[in-house]
Amino acid sequence: MRSQAICLCFFLSLSCCLAAQTTITGTIRSKNKMPLDGASISLEGTYYGSTSSKGGEYTFSSPDTGSFNLVVSLIGYKKMSQPVHLAGGQLTIHLILKEEVNEMQAVTVSAGSFEASDQRRNTVLKPLDIVTTAGQQADIVAVLKTLPGAQQVGESEGLFVRGGTGAETKVFIDGMMVSNPFYSSVPDIAQRGRFSPLLFKGTHFSSGGYSAQYGQAMSSALTLETHDLPTRTETNMIISSAQLTLTRQQLFKEQKASAGFSINYNNLEPYYALVPQKPYYTKAPEIINGELFGRWKTRKGIFKYYGYATTNTLSFHRPSLENEKAFDHFSLQGNNVFTILTYSGKLNDQWKLNTGVGFSYNKDRIDFLTASPADTISSFHPRLTNYSSQARAVITRLFGALSKWHTGVEFQRVMDKIEAKDSILPVSRPDNFISLFTEGDIYLTPWLLAKPGIRYEYSSLLSKGNFGPRLSFAWKLQKAGQISIAYGTFFQRPETVYLLRKPNLDYTRAIHYILNYERIANGRTIRAEFFYKKYEDLITYPSNKPSELGNNGSGYAKGFEIFWRDKKLFDGFDYWISYSFLDTKRKFQDYPIETIPTFAAKHTLNVVIKQFVTPIATNFSLTYTYASGRPYYNPNLPVSAFLSDRTIDYHNIGFQVNYLTKLGKANTVFIFNINNLIGNQQVYGYHFASNPDLQGIFKGEAITPMAKRSIFFGAYLTIGNDRRKEIIDN
Repeated sequence: MRSQAICLCFFLSLSCCLAAQTTITGTIRSKNKMPLDGASISLEGTYYGSTSSKGGEYTFSSPDTGSFNLVVSLIGYKKMSQPVHLAGGQLTIHLILKEEVNEMQAVTVSAGSFEASDQRRNTVLKPLDIVTTAGQQADIVAVLKTLPGAQQVGESEGLFVRGGTGAETKVFIDGMMVSNPFYSSVPDIAQRGRFSPLLFKGTHFSSGGYSAQYGQAMSSALTLETHDLPTRTETNMIISSAQLTLTRQQLFKEQKASAGFSINYNNLEPYYALVPQKPYYTKAPEIINGELFGRWKTRKGIFKYYGYATTNTLSFHRPSLENEKAFDHFSLQGNNVFTILTYSGKLNDQWKLNTGVGFSYNKDRIDFLTASPADTISSFHPRLTNYSSQARAVITRLFGALSKWHTGVEFQRVMDKIEAKDSILPVSRPDNFISLFTEGDIYLTPWLLAKPGIRYEYSSLLSKGNFGPRLSFAWKLQKAGQISIAYGTFFQRPETVYLLRKPNLDYTRAIHYILNYERIANGRTIRAEFFYKKYEDLITYPSNKPSELGNNGSGYAKGFEIFWRDKKLFDGFDYWISYSFLDTKRKFQDYPIETIPTFAAKHTLNVVIKQFVTPIATNFSLTYTYASGRPYYNPNLPVSAFLSDRTIDYHNIGFQVNYLTKLGKANTVFIFNINNLIGNQQVYGYHFASNPDLQGIFKGEAITPMAKRSIFFGAYLTIGNDRRKEIIDN
């Protein structure tokens, strides 16, 4: 009888619990009524809850009674809490989540801007894309030439963007200007950049309309951001027939500081012995450089130090156009130092500080000599020296979750010197250059951004100042993509070669107008951009009178560009296509009329294809580049036909293979890269003799690459950090 009573009490209490059980059901959707799956729903303070399905539905039960908070969370959306009362039965609650807008999701200005970054979601390229693009041999600028806006110029270093010269693009590292970002100029041979792409976590290439925080670039700004603290201690090596590099990064035990160094030795003599070059090198290029790195993370920010020093030598000769029995001899010895110390961090919850100091030094000892076996016909021995010190500080005021306002000041002390034995007495051109700027990122809504700014610059050498306004807008469209517009006036000091001759020149100027559409989603990117640039006050001088300088030049550049990238077509397959149409003319230097400059091609097309084959851990890459013929000067034609001749169209195919393996404890990537795979004839322009021959004809010679093909084979080894996975993930 007692056991029956116990059983009766148990079933009565169970029926009471079941009677009090509450089943909660409903749907979770976004503001635009799209169902949200994967949202977490729970009763605060209990273990009862569920996760929404693909259709946004959810259901769960709870035996509790009384008042609770129903909490809903989903990455990318604001956490939601809603009071509910449980009293048994069924409760239906439909919920709408609002997006959590942050810097990863909000609209950003993309007009004239390409960003390669590991930190941001909406980027066109990753830093590793630069290393794995065929035919470019891990050169940042060479890879950027596969993007819209950049010209395929092979006879001179620099980024030639939208009708601008290479000197109209400036390079910045952690906000600090780099005075000499490329190895010293060599006649008719483009020099690569000094810095490895593996040094940077972010690369921002602006083909126009760039931020007021940067200046002294009429056409383009390339801003590079170095890595923060490494994730672990590691040692890297690069080994090839032409290069030996050792890099060591030490992360200290407390993981708040790191230090490192890199030593690099390049000697192209073994390679040139296997692949003959034009011209003939009496001293193949030899480069020795070293780097120092330092990182210190404080409670509110991070200090970064980077130091670089290099020395390089080369010499060659080639037949002279002036005398069939003579040769032109060229030799170069260059020394360069670049060092910066920067700090970035919070002052408090509303204020941030970015500041830095830097110093650079560059000296080139150059010798030109034209000589026959019996006599020296002409000689020139310039010595060019540049010193540059700089300081920069930017204060940022945060407003709400997204909006911010930047105000900053820059100072540069620049000293340029030239002297040439027996021809030029020592000339020095010191300049104190001051810049002030202010610029805002004002989110009128999370989907509408205004970016107004203005920059003031003053040069003591020119004894002139100027104001350059900047203004950009960006709208995120409801369905997909965004539209951006940008406007700006950009000033630039004349090039050093002109200031050494005449210091009291004026600034050159360009005005940019840009309209852009961009969509990045689901592994695919589409960009379309229209632009117009107006050039004013360009440097001019009469033909054969380079000392009679003035700011009497002008010009324009207009066109459109298209970029498409798809990483979702096949597993491990990635490709991008870029096309640029450029209509440009300018009157500058010794041009007698306004015409298409020698570095501008009307049509440029790039196709980059990459395939990673997982079973054999190998990445294959192919790059095809086309550019229509560029103008060149032919003195055998009348002045009325100035720059009317065109080079042949440019075609180039690059091929690269990266094989991932291990050598002992070293994670290794073997790299094979070949440029101009099928050996197309490539002509960048022509040189002509300064005097006609006996028949009255100016003898000419095509400017071509040093060899029909360039080949690289080497290995990249890492001990302590498996970078092979980066390639697989990329």
